[in-house]
Amino acid sequence: MHFGGGFESGVVLAVHDDGRRVQVRGEGGEVREFVLSPATARFVSADSAHGPRLELLGEL
Repeated sequence: MHFGGGFESGVVLAVHDDGRRVQVRGEGGEVREFVLSPATARFVSADSAHGPRLELLGEL
C-alpha cells in the first residue's frame, strides 16, 4: 500500500468482482479494500479517492 511517499506491505485476503476489488491486510492487521479505477487502471481505496493506493508486487 502506498501512503503518499511511504510503503506498507500487505497480504491479499480476497479478490471480488472479477479482480476489480481486493481486500488486503496491512502490517498492522488492518484490513482495507481497494477497487480498480477505470480511469487510471490502478487500485485505489474503496473508501476515499484520496486514500492509499495498492501496488501489487511479488514476494520480497
